[in-house]
Amino acid sequence: MRQKFSVGRALGIVLLGAIIGGILGELFGMVLPESVVREFLLKKYELGFTQPFAFDLSIITLSFSVMFRMNVVSLLGIVFGFYILKYTR
Repeated sequence: MRQKFSVGRALGIVLLGAIIGGILGELFGMVLPESVVREFLLKKYELGFTQPFAFDLSIITLSFSVMFRMNVVSLLGIVFGFYILKYTR
């Protein structure tokens, strides 16, 4: 029988892959010497809001901001997470 697809499990595995890839990227940054390979692997790409959204409700003010910082190693972690997800069902 085929197992049910769980969206929460998929997001968890992919997010865990991105986090582990980010940590590995930082470790590679400490270990690798200055080179083109290091610059390629550790170049950061940012996606998000530079200014937080502010909701002023007169009594309370809420602010919200999200910023994703990714590098090539964290993208490889996401791909590895998809690989794990595909072959562990």
